[in-house]
Amino acid sequence: MGLNLAFGLIDSANRYPNHPAIICNHKSYTYTELDRWSAGIAEVLLTQGMRRGDHVMLLAPNVPEFTAVYYAVLRVGGVVVPINTLLLSNEIAELLEHSDSRFFFAWHTFADKSLLAFEKVESCQALFFIGAKREELPESILAHYAFAPLHKPNKFVLDEVLTVVSATSAGTSSAGTSLAGTLDYEQTSSDDTAVILYTSGTTGRSKGVELSHFNIFSNALYSKEKAFFLDHDSVTIAVLPLFHTFGQTAIQNASLLAGATMVMVPQFEPKRTLGEMEKHRVTCIAAVPTMYNLMIQTLRRRSFDVSSLRVAVSGGASLPLVIYNEFEKLFGFKIIEGYGLSETSPISCITPANVKLNKAGSIGLEFYGTQAKIIRKDDSTAEIDEVGELVVRGHNVMKGYYKDPSATEAAFINGWFRTGDMARMDVDRYFYIVDRLKDVIIRAGMNIYPREIEEVLYHHPAVREVAVIGIPDETLSENVVACIVLNEGSEITAMELQKYCREHLAVYKCPKIILFMKNLPKNSTGKIMKRTLREMQMKK
Repeated sequence: MGLNLAFGLIDSANRYPNHPAIICNHKSYTYTELDRWSAGIAEVLLTQGMRRGDHVMLLAPNVPEFTAVYYAVLRVGGVVVPINTLLLSNEIAELLEHSDSRFFFAWHTFADKSLLAFEKVESCQALFFIGAKREELPESILAHYAFAPLHKPNKFVLDEVLTVVSATSAGTSSAGTSLAGTLDYEQTSSDDTAVILYTSGTTGRSKGVELSHFNIFSNALYSKEKAFFLDHDSVTIAVLPLFHTFGQTAIQNASLLAGATMVMVPQFEPKRTLGEMEKHRVTCIAAVPTMYNLMIQTLRRRSFDVSSLRVAVSGGASLPLVIYNEFEKLFGFKIIEGYGLSETSPISCITPANVKLNKAGSIGLEFYGTQAKIIRKDDSTAEIDEVGELVVRGHNVMKGYYKDPSATEAAFINGWFRTGDMARMDVDRYFYIVDRLKDVIIRAGMNIYPREIEEVLYHHPAVREVAVIGIPDETLSENVVACIVLNEGSEITAMELQKYCREHLAVYKCPKIILFMKNLPKNSTGKIMKRTLREMQMKK
């Protein structure tokens, strides 16, 4: 069966040629403009020798260039490898080499680290800087290429590509050549790899998740039609990094399939985000709990008209009930919580926006085209409300980990993907995440789920953020440690919080250690990095 994810953009451009596709930094791009821009980049790639199946790395924030390059690569049958913008040059080089990327597109502000990475990897053929004209590049780059010989002769394209993918050039190269491409898309197979996403590495070394055109297309289509109910009149906002699976599929790809308008926020900041929502009458947002928490706190101090919002989706981490309830008070409707992983394209479970039964604390029902169940340690199916590991199978599950057959084999049991999350299912088939399997704390032989303790602490008025971890203890196996960020102006002692916990939790669950911190370490999507917290405590 033929299928190319790029069809979504091309089809919307045919149906809604003059409708805004992207709004970013006071600039608007219609579907026709985005489609031709993408086709022009695709044509340049072909002239540089790109072939169907080639891998192309993409390092860019939430800017229109990201989407234009993403769909250009798909258009010619290539594989997009979007990577975290926070990576350092040595980390970029590792992924360039592991992913076998022949081409590399880098946002101009990342020029230095991108060049360092590029020069370390012989298999990468060309580096393209995007988003700036040649004279706007860092002086270190200009000096290097003005006076030093190329490390890779004939493998670096500067003038042509720098402007061919730059919004600042308004669709023309520095030589004035029109880039209004008309290239048709390659007839790829539905099972061909479309994207390789590198996992965040929160529980170990990053792995390259291979997602097919059908994996992503079906997840975006069902997000549009059966979860968020997006249409031509919808306005979404991209605050989640587009290099991350959640923002990429649930916002970018779903929006373009719907012919909707996507407002891009290059870097999340609560006041700016609320301002963009007010200005452009945003109807749908997808974010992580930390983002919602910060927006709620901002709204308490300053008024924004966000009455246009109809759908708010939370994912990436468990949503504390206190944030769920506070959001409803301020916005007048409930957040819908979803669940997924890079390996599942990403959505596996969600409460659709039109379902009246929105259960607090639940990640919802099985996503359309997905099956989910809870299994015990012996791989048998658990009973209703019994805690076990959540496993899934369906249209959304990855092809496998790139060049890692052993990790791929270990990730499945009898055709079901093992999520590594502890969960339960109620009588209505609503699922509830209890905790990460690797985050479960074992204290004197008792299993303790950090989320339960975090929920209690989040309800204390002095607590802004909390993360509960376990650290080794010679007597009890592990001790419970609560890392806490207080609300501005709040004062409370560790003993007072421990007493509060004892009033709401069994004694064995209560934190033995409470640490007050200015900030909790987070990854690029705003997810709290518990592994980093554990490492920090182990060093003490």
